Amino acid sequence: MQKHLHEKNSDTLDLVEKRFEIMIGAKLIDKTKIEEAVLIQDKLRKKSKNWNGAEEIRKWREAQ
Repeated sequence: MQKHLHEKNSDTLDLVEKRFEIMIGAKLIDKTKIEEAVLIQDKLRKKSKNWNGAEEIRKWREAQ
């Protein structure tokens, strides 16, 4: 009986450990993706200094 209980505890610990690895890995991936997106947005902002999206949309609407 004790051996069976020990195996259950070991399985539970393995499962918890795997879940933590997945959670931590997911958080790191999300953070990396967010940082990459911010860098891309910053680069685009520098390229479009005086561009105004609202004005551009008005031009398109008026043209139709």
